[in-house]
Amino acid sequence: MPKKILILTAGKTGGHRSASNALKAAFLSLSPDLEIVDYDSNLLFCGYKGEGGEQGYVTMTTRLRFFWKVFFEFTSLFRPLSNFCLRLAMKDRLRKLLREERPDAVVSLHPCFVGSALPVVKKEGGSIPFFVAVLDPMKHSRLWRDKRADLTFVPTKECQAAFSQEGFPPEVLFLSGFPLSPGAPRREEREGKRRRKLLFVNPSQRGLRATRKLIEAAYPHDVDIDVVTGSDARLKEYLQKRLPPRDGLRIHGYVDDLKERMAASDLLLTKAGPNIMFEAIASGLPLILTGHLPGQEEKNAAYAVSRGYGFAAETPKALGPLLERLLRKEPSLLSEMSRREKECQDLDGARKIAVEIGKRLDKKE
Repeated sequence: MPKKILILTAGKTGGHRSASNALKAAFLSLSPDLEIVDYDSNLLFCGYKGEGGEQGYVTMTTRLRFFWKVFFEFTSLFRPLSNFCLRLAMKDRLRKLLREERPDAVVSLHPCFVGSALPVVKKEGGSIPFFVAVLDPMKHSRLWRDKRADLTFVPTKECQAAFSQEGFPPEVLFLSGFPLSPGAPRREEREGKRRRKLLFVNPSQRGLRATRKLIEAAYPHDVDIDVVTGSDARLKEYLQKRLPPRDGLRIHGYVDDLKERMAASDLLLTKAGPNIMFEAIASGLPLILTGHLPGQEEKNAAYAVSRGYGFAAETPKALGPLLERLLRKEPSLLSEMSRREKECQDLDGARKIAVEIGKRLDKKE
C-alpha cells in the first residue's frame, strides 16, 4: 500500500501554503506513489469556512499591529496554556480527520498545530510519527517547540541554536534549510546601460499611507516600478487612487507569476516575510527589507543583512538615500548581493525534509 502523509498547513495562499506546496512537490518527486494530504488546519476550528482567512490575517497584522504583537508574545510566553486552549478547540475535528485519512506520518508547518496537535495524533494514531518543519529563520514563536516530536526541521543555524539552548538534543533537530518550491528561475545580470526595474511586494506593514510613501521614494530615479499587493484588495485600490501617475508604474493585485517577475527585476522591496525573502535569495535578486510583522518577523532582516543579501530600510527617509546609493553611486553592490545570494546554503529544505522523512518511514516497514 502507498504511504500517506498528512501535512498540517494553513490557508489557501500565503507563506504556509507555499511551504506545503513545496514539500508536497518534493515528496512526489521522490515517490510518485505517495499520497499527500495538505490540509488547511484552520478548518479544525469551529466557524472557519476556508474563505477570507488570508484577508483577515492581513487586517490583523496591518491595521491591528499592536494587538497582533500582544497576541504573538502572549501565546509564545504562555505556551502550555496556549496549546491547551488550541487543543480544546480542535481536538474532536482533528480526531475525525485522523480517522478518515489514516496517515502514516504527520508534518506540521504551523506553530499552532504542534504542541496542540501532537498529543492528539499520538493518542489517536499510536505510533504515527509526528514531524515539525519550522518556517521562521530567526525569531519564532515558542509554539514551534515540542521535544515530543519525532524530528524538528529548522531552516537556519540561528534557529537551530535557539532550539538547542532550550535543551533539544541534537538527534531530534535537523538543519534542513527553508522549504521552497522547485523551478525558481534564476535572475541573470544584464549588461549595458538600461532602465532598471524595482519590484515592490507589500513593502510596509504600517498601513496604506506608509506603503505609498515608500513607493514614492523611488520616483526620483529612472526606473520601472512594479507593485504587487497580493490579496490585499484595499491596498491595491488605495494605491491606484493615490499614487501620482508615473511612466513605468504598474500596480497588480494577486499574481501567479511572482517568481518570473523576480527573475526580471533588479531589486525587490518587500517586508521581511521568510517565504518571499528566501524566494528572492534563490532567484539571486537583491533585497531591501522595508517592513516586518511584529513578532515572528522582527529579526528576519538581520538574517539577510548579515549575509550580504540586502539592506533594511523601513521608512522613506531611510529608503531614499539607500536607493541613491544602490542605483547611482554604487550600483556594483547589486551584483555583489546577487553573487552572495547564489552561495546561500539554506534553500534546499523541501527536498531534505522529504528525503529524511522518507528514510524514517522506510525504516518502519
